[in-house]
Amino acid sequence: MTRAADDDASPGNGLVRAIASAMVLLLASCAVTACDAQGSSGADGDATRTSPAAAGPAASTASSTVSAPAPTASVSPSSTATGGPLTLAELVSRPCRAIDDEDARPAKLGIFTEGTETDYDAKSCQWGARGGLVSFTPYASKDQTRAEEFQHLTRKNIGGHRALLGSITDHGRETYVLLVSVGKNQSFRLMVLPPVEDTPGPDAPTLATAFAETILSHLR
Repeated sequence: MTRAADDDASPGNGLVRAIASAMVLLLASCAVTACDAQGSSGADGDATRTSPAAAGPAASTASSTVSAPAPTASVSPSSTATGGPLTLAELVSRPCRAIDDEDARPAKLGIFTEGTETDYDAKSCQWGARGGLVSFTPYASKDQTRAEEFQHLTRKNIGGHRALLGSITDHGRETYVLLVSVGKNQSFRLMVLPPVEDTPGPDAPTLATAFAETILSHLR
């Protein structure tokens, strides 16, 4: 059972809540595109993936102790993982390389909206997938699973890596947060915002875990 993060008033959770609020706006902005993409397919049976519209600035919630970093305008879809295993430091500058085209297939992560870079508290990449909008943020010099403000989250083990899982409720929407330790002073964060309506696909914790396992498989 995951423990909600919205009961904690620490700056770290305020920032996560602010990012969750921005994700709500982004999901709304690309909802039509995502629905259209789910209904079409390419020659090989893969769902057609399209780039989401640019998200506008998002303000922090009244309870947050940190102002919400506004996401930058969407950029052209970044290159996916190529050329073998990557280091987390390489993903800091190009986070969308964490997932490749094979990972995106319907039989795997089921991504229908290509990775688009955003900038909240750090450079991130967002994908639209079956089960929700997924945001990935790598930290090459900080292990977020050791941060005091997140110790109330539920401890997990993902492929031998320490992880913390929890959820935040903002504007009536629940966003799931998964922090994964990669090495000494290194980690990454995944945030999953489920769709408003019931749609086929995994639940948010399952989707976050699947993305984490896939990203870890590409790291060296």
